[in-house]
Amino acid sequence: MKIATALTVASLTLATTATAATFESGDWGTARIGHACHVFTTRAARHTSGALVLTFYQNGYNASFGYNYQPWPGETEAPWGEDDYPVLALDDETSWLGDEMFKDEGAVGYGMYLTGGMLPDLITSVRKANRAVDVILERSSPNEVVVLGTFSPEGFEPALQKAGEWCAFDPNNLPSS
Repeated sequence: MKIATALTVASLTLATTATAATFESGDWGTARIGHACHVFTTRAARHTSGALVLTFYQNGYNASFGYNYQPWPGETEAPWGEDDYPVLALDDETSWLGDEMFKDEGAVGYGMYLTGGMLPDLITSVRKANRAVDVILERSSPNEVVVLGTFSPEGFEPALQKAGEWCAFDPNNLPSS
């Protein structure tokens, strides 16, 4: 009995707790978890089901961007078909960045992700946006356009700067990874 207690106390003493530092600005937040910094939307328009997430590892390497879709109650499949096309629009102007996005139906959920290396262009585009960043789906059948999410750019810059501070990178000069 005493040995079991001693082993339990020892294991609890040796165990490390994962901690997260957090920051919020406008409609964006930043969290540092381990060696990664995540910049993400904290608010969205009413019809939105999901969040925009940028992830940076130490020194800005392996940076990524995605729209993480959260299914509505009762949904059991991805909201898009094989031939549907992702679109990004900033202040109601369609961006070529949607051409660089791909859909994923992974084990952890559904999402649309930007091709590696395009993140500096996305950051510039969001910085220039005044009103909205929209994630849109062009459906091949029945030939319709569906807005999956509308997000405000308010607070993006301070949240991005905080991620740069915490993960030791310059958001204006990301390494090619």
